[in-house]
Amino acid sequence: MSFLEENSGVKTDSEDWERDESQSCSEAPKVTAKAPEKFSIYDQDHKVLVLDCGILRAVPDRPYILPETFFVLASHLSSACEEKGSPILLAVSKGELCLCCEKDKGQSKPSLQLKKKKLTDLATEKEQARQPFIFYRAEVGSKNTLESVTHPGWFICTSCNSGEPVGMTDILGKREHTEFSFRRVHKAEMSPIEATE
Repeated sequence: MSFLEENSGVKTDSEDWERDESQSCSEAPKVTAKAPEKFSIYDQDHKVLVLDCGILRAVPDRPYILPETFFVLASHLSSACEEKGSPILLAVSKGELCLCCEKDKGQSKPSLQLKKKKLTDLATEKEQARQPFIFYRAEVGSKNTLESVTHPGWFICTSCNSGEPVGMTDILGKREHTEFSFRRVHKAEMSPIEATE
């Protein structure tokens, strides 16, 4: 995953998530950003995602490791496919770096990137500008997959090896993990919306 500059096993309450999604989807194309929900994310091996020098990595969960706080915001998507899950935006670093799935020039495969963009600003942009940042969050048992909207069939993944960067894969159930647990963060760093209130 590259960084680019640009303008406790607790499961999420699915009823809250569906309510948030339906509120978001029923709005006009211009979405009014509300406060994002905050989570730490763990893979199938119970490795936690952390931000290390601008790179998201999956590392063993230890008492001295501070998991990265992910800011998760439901996103309107006119062509949303309900079977694929709920369209969401994801950001780290106090909501200032947004996760994005794009192909770099000359590359045949998409990659996971962090782009310097405020989550709350991104949420109000036109759908076409937001699409590379939108992921379908689908429940798989008690876990979730995160599939790129722009690149269908490509999922956020972690390596079986500790410390590797978080990436994208189109091969499920093989060498990379594509299922994640979202654990709600109650005392987290402030989001951009909270900081201005």
